[in-house]
Amino acid sequence: MTKQIEINPERCTACRICEFTCSTHNFGEINPLKSRIKVRIISRDFFFYPVVCQQCGKAPCVEVCPKDALSRNETTGAIELSEDDCIGCRLCVKACPFGAMGFSKETRLADKCDLCGGDPECVKHCFYGALEFKEIDKVSEKISMEYIKKIKDAMEEVEI
Repeated sequence: MTKQIEINPERCTACRICEFTCSTHNFGEINPLKSRIKVRIISRDFFFYPVVCQQCGKAPCVEVCPKDALSRNETTGAIELSEDDCIGCRLCVKACPFGAMGFSKETRLADKCDLCGGDPECVKHCFYGALEFKEIDKVSEKISMEYIKKIKDAMEEVEI
């Protein structure tokens, strides 16, 4: 059965250990700018939420890629990037409704969470339980309208 990362924003303290762990695991250095998970911090509301690829069932990033550089790993369920096929056009970045697709200034290619091969490091090191790796059929579908409003407001603030 396929798993995905569930985000529990009420438990996020913005410690950013998930970012440090991700960048260390994938790039060998503590550098939040290279992390594939980003903690959005809205200081005005004292609100924090981690943004990470949701491994969408019908993934917009996959559908818009002109070179088929993104595909689903049948074993882990993760959408994975083939750097050999990516041309760095950023259509996937624009298509992601969650803002979870990244772009590397160094390689000039897209960058995204691949679930660490099915055992996400960010989840293992989240001491507060803001991130959980769950079977898709057990991922909570209940999200409060207040939380949705905070995310929408936060995304609008980032775009300014």
